[in-house]
Amino acid sequence: PVAVVDDTPTILRTVAILDFEGKGINLQEVQTLTERMRTEIGNTKAVRLIERKAIENIMAEQGLAQSGCVTDECAAEVGQLLGVQYMINGVLGKMGESYTIDAKMFSVETGETVQAVNTTYEGEIEGLLLEMQILSWEIVGLDVPPRLKLQRAGETEKPTMAVIDFDGRGISVLEAQTLTDRFTTELGYTDRVRMVDRRTMTDVLVDQGFSSGECTSEECAAEVGAALGVEFMINGSIGKIGNTYTIDCKMFSVATGAAETMKNLSYQGEVDGLITEMEILAWDILDLNIPQNLIKKRQMGTRAFLESQAFAAIKTKTGALMRSAAFPGLGQLYNDKKIEGYAFLGLETVLIGMTLSNYSAFNSAQSDYNSNLDSYNSSSTVDDIAHYRTLVENADQEMVQRNNNLLLFSSLTTLVWIGNMVHAYLTGPKDEEDREAARSISIAYDPNFNRTVLKWEFDL
Repeated sequence: PVAVVDDTPTILRTVAILDFEGKGINLQEVQTLTERMRTEIGNTKAVRLIERKAIENIMAEQGLAQSGCVTDECAAEVGQLLGVQYMINGVLGKMGESYTIDAKMFSVETGETVQAVNTTYEGEIEGLLLEMQILSWEIVGLDVPPRLKLQRAGETEKPTMAVIDFDGRGISVLEAQTLTDRFTTELGYTDRVRMVDRRTMTDVLVDQGFSSGECTSEECAAEVGAALGVEFMINGSIGKIGNTYTIDCKMFSVATGAAETMKNLSYQGEVDGLITEMEILAWDILDLNIPQNLIKKRQMGTRAFLESQAFAAIKTKTGALMRSAAFPGLGQLYNDKKIEGYAFLGLETVLIGMTLSNYSAFNSAQSDYNSNLDSYNSSSTVDDIAHYRTLVENADQEMVQRNNNLLLFSSLTTLVWIGNMVHAYLTGPKDEEDREAARSISIAYDPNFNRTVLKWEFDL
């Protein structure tokens, strides 16, 4: 049965979350994932959440452990002792390469299920952290924030987004447009969204009766976003007060008009340093990790960074492939993936060591075999013949065993070597040709049919 929840705005529902039951997942990982749900449900501001410590105290008084309280009856009993209205419990499971999450919130008083959510996830277990965050919003009946959807988005599911020229206050219109262009380009480099280019934006602005630089309000941005058919719009302003530059940026949903992310920062320095700040802001507003090269660029300053890059070779996928072909792990280190690099390096070193060890043992056994065989052939007494025959048979068995081991470890060495090359190439930096190809595909607005289409540009 599913109960209807009273969404009284003035009184928040009280909720407690028990550690999920783990099936195929160890206890520490289950506790970590449950704690992530607690944190994210607290961020929803939709319920009043009981702290984990209070739950542990109640259960200790009852002689129970959270990991042992997995039935609805036990959860309801704990809920009554805590004095909460609702309890949340669930199961985290693993089937083959897939993880499953099943969670429900039920009334302590009636036992009726208020909300039930579930999902299936394929990938590394760390990805369950994001899935728990998403389910946290769904289980309290709220829409999942786009920032979480953006983090989940993969190659085939990229939200559409457009950027209105930032409003320049204290800087020229041309400078504001240049900084907006750099911001838009960097958003595309994140590979998490599909961007509308400037020419398409200009077509829409003209169609809506605006000229470039006039559309700076949220109302105008929302109107243009609706015409483009994109999911999100970004607008903002760049100001100057004395020697300090300020950047204010907002990403909002075109459908609802609600602000999804708001960022602001202050900067002191040369105006060209704003380019770096805009590039960093592009990653920050999507709640993504800022690339190390941008952090280094901010620390060194734009001019010093560009000078250092002028003498540095551009990293490519081919460069990563060649280094991994020379020795496993070098390509990953070249790609700044140190954990994977040292893992391949260590694994290949061990496999090569085992291969050489068995090769040496095989040669030693073969030498013993030949020596004992010669002695066996030259023996004339019964005892000597029996003795050397035993030694020959033992040496032969040793040779067979070492040869099998040699084939095994040499095969593993080759497979890991090839796998490391493929991994280095796939995770390597994008070549310039790849970047150009990615930029050649964009979203375009067709004013004749009032619709958005995919546009592919190429040189004739």
